[in-house]
Amino acid sequence: MKQKQIWAGLAAFCLTLLCGCGGFEDIALSESDINRKFTSSLAAEPAHVTAEVLSTQAAGVQTILPMTADFFSWCVQKTGDPDVLDRIADKLRSGGITDADWYSLIGMTAKAANDLYSNIADTAANIHVLDGDGQDGISFTFGGDISFADNWHTMQYLKTTEHGISDCISPFLIEKMQKADISSLNNEFCFSDRGSPMPNKMYTFRAAPANVSVYHELGVDIVDVTNNHCFDFGQDAFLDTLDTLSSANVQYMGAGRDISEASRPQYYIVEGKKIAFVAATRAEKFVLTPEAGTDSPGVLRCYDPAAFIQVIREAKQQADFVIANIHWGTEDSHALEEVQTTTARQYIDAGADLIIGSHAHCLQGIEYYKHVPIIYNLGNYWFSKYDIDTGLLGVTLNPDDSLGLVFYPATQRNCKTTYVGGEEEGSRILRNMRSYSINADFAEDGTVTEQTSAKS
Repeated sequence: MKQKQIWAGLAAFCLTLLCGCGGFEDIALSESDINRKFTSSLAAEPAHVTAEVLSTQAAGVQTILPMTADFFSWCVQKTGDPDVLDRIADKLRSGGITDADWYSLIGMTAKAANDLYSNIADTAANIHVLDGDGQDGISFTFGGDISFADNWHTMQYLKTTEHGISDCISPFLIEKMQKADISSLNNEFCFSDRGSPMPNKMYTFRAAPANVSVYHELGVDIVDVTNNHCFDFGQDAFLDTLDTLSSANVQYMGAGRDISEASRPQYYIVEGKKIAFVAATRAEKFVLTPEAGTDSPGVLRCYDPAAFIQVIREAKQQADFVIANIHWGTEDSHALEEVQTTTARQYIDAGADLIIGSHAHCLQGIEYYKHVPIIYNLGNYWFSKYDIDTGLLGVTLNPDDSLGLVFYPATQRNCKTTYVGGEEEGSRILRNMRSYSINADFAEDGTVTEQTSAKS
């Protein structure tokens, strides 16, 4: 205090001399003004908390993240925000920090940040880091069955078109798939030049490996191969399918060279969150497709749901959001089997945040259980020549973890999938979807919401 008074007095003396010489004839500062200005000029900018200090303050925090100086420096680097450590420190002082707080603090959940910081995301074959589209929330699209089989109507039609797949599927729908952060379809065939049709099976589908390029045109990131057609041409063709998809950087789920791979989730880190995809099948009434074993290839089955429940639980421990894909239901029927509704609840209780169904070849309804949507069947997306209603499901995982759903109605006719939103055909399909559903409503623009009151 004494030092400040001395500086203030000296400043006042100098100012008096200057004023006497005509330097500041119109300026008159009081001693309090001078003291305030000098005190302000002597005060340093408040210092940011350092990574080293923060690591000490965070000691003992219960989290999967390493509370080290190196980790906190990494947070600054990844966010590009020097104030991020101050926000973390403020959170610690205001009552502690939990894993749920990290997304708001650094734009990454604890699970996503841990994988990125530790380089697990760079080394694990089933973790994929995407840039994202920069929009709020994570966007997905889901379609039903698709076939690139050369011995089937859809691919035979494509080969006659001028513009390829865009003459077979509406450009509107393709654009939705391409722009989504993650797009998924059901791969209802095998990719191979080898093998023979499975004996005693009415329909068998095989596509040339080169046909996988159509997935790139559609913007598909991941496919479900856990179905009753992946083994149509035997084990060699099944293994070729896995190799073809891997070489094309199209991920697959629910099947593998052994039960470990068939049970293995595929993870995506996008927009700061970690998403898990898992899949299983219980589609065949007369079971022909092999179940994966300890040393044998095949699919993950869920006739007994116990194994799939365990897969979902483990995925939930590792991920922020779990999408369970299930091949189930009665073919060519909009009605649900009791096992679909009962096991869907078990999967949600185990940790599934969204259920996507396939196999019925036609649309089935939507149900919400504990506010989690169950899309029982998305039918044929582009699979056959006969006339049938279909559509593409858009899902947005919002920053607050709420879900937004929109169903884009379409018709599949003469090997063409055509978007019919805004037309009478589209309105009819949405009305039908409303009637198939248990407690979901469909607005005229396709927006899907949970229905809280009894259906009339």
